[in-house]
Amino acid sequence: MRYSCYVDEYKNEQGRICARLRDKELNKKVSFTGNNVDKNHLLRFLSQAKISQEIMPSIFERDGDDIVAVRGELAIENEDEIVVNIDVEFGGYIFE
Repeated sequence: MRYSCYVDEYKNEQGRICARLRDKELNKKVSFTGNNVDKNHLLRFLSQAKISQEIMPSIFERDGDDIVAVRGELAIENEDEIVVNIDVEFGGYIFE
């Protein structure tokens, strides 16, 4: 499956700015599972959205043209979250 996502910035309990992916259609948080999940890689990837905002000006907007494409198999979906298993051929996430 392919999910079109945007980067959602929010403040955590300590007041620090954090980032996560949200599905553009359902506005649910998107997270990952699988052996190929690397939290540090994801954090570096999300930080590139801020650095590259001139190239992708709408990556932080749900209705924007810029997207993060997430590919993988649906592992879990509930009312707040979509969990994607990226341990599949061509699984992962990329700016498009």
